[in-house]
Amino acid sequence: MEKIDILGVKINKLTFDQVLEKINNFLVENNKNYISTVNPEFIMAALKDDEFKRILNNSSLAIPDGIGMLWAAKYLNWKSNLKNKFLLRVNENFRIMISGISLIFYPRFCKSVLQERISGVDLMWEIAKIGEHKNCSIFFLGGFDKVGEYTSKKMKAVYPNLNIAGVYEGTYQEGDDYVIQELINKSQADVVFVAFGQVKQEKWIVRNLPNLSSVKLAMGVGGSFDFIAGKAKRAPRFFQKIGLEWLWRVLFEPWRFGRIITATFKFTHLVYKSKIDKYN
Repeated sequence: MEKIDILGVKINKLTFDQVLEKINNFLVENNKNYISTVNPEFIMAALKDDEFKRILNNSSLAIPDGIGMLWAAKYLNWKSNLKNKFLLRVNENFRIMISGISLIFYPRFCKSVLQERISGVDLMWEIAKIGEHKNCSIFFLGGFDKVGEYTSKKMKAVYPNLNIAGVYEGTYQEGDDYVIQELINKSQADVVFVAFGQVKQEKWIVRNLPNLSSVKLAMGVGGSFDFIAGKAKRAPRFFQKIGLEWLWRVLFEPWRFGRIITATFKFTHLVYKSKIDKYN
């Protein structure tokens, strides 16, 4: 599968339908696979954590979860024939401005390299749909205030024949791995959604997946339980479509401001810098 490199993290160049085809194959094979839903925050974390970067790069699928990923892929792969270093810098400043503006007024412009943003929440629903069709069971791991339970019930309401293997709430300590492994193995789950928060959940998956006897697919889902359970509200479709879901979250979840600054302005600066550095 062709991949796009963004600051050292490789993202699969696949459409949503192609990702679903891969997942269908995962669930009929006897291999163990895991999906990473990569957004700019993941990239920033991977720059400081080599283990996390290896986990992302070894994913069965690393999907672009965020319009920032589509923008970065477009910008980094926007070639120039200019030779003069000064003109190259001027050109790149113009390009970063144009590509940024396009996110609001013409988002299709940034979809020429990575064609689609694949939201982790949306992918969870599609996996549940596939699971119902293929009679695969799902285990919900992590979250607080019964969001795992509420999420499983919401999915069961939409897909009545979906097999819920089990729910285990809360954070974890590495000493608890065996206990959780036993619960999942007894449930004979085919799929595990892990909501321990970014980095922690991916490291948990890689550490534990080899010991989960029946699991064919695992995915870190971050705060997706909260969205599906109704504990948090997603941005309206319009904001999602034009790639401004981050702005909605700044307005209605101001405590996330620091994280969003990292995922937007700091990420954009590093992407720009990585391209400029190639000209030196």
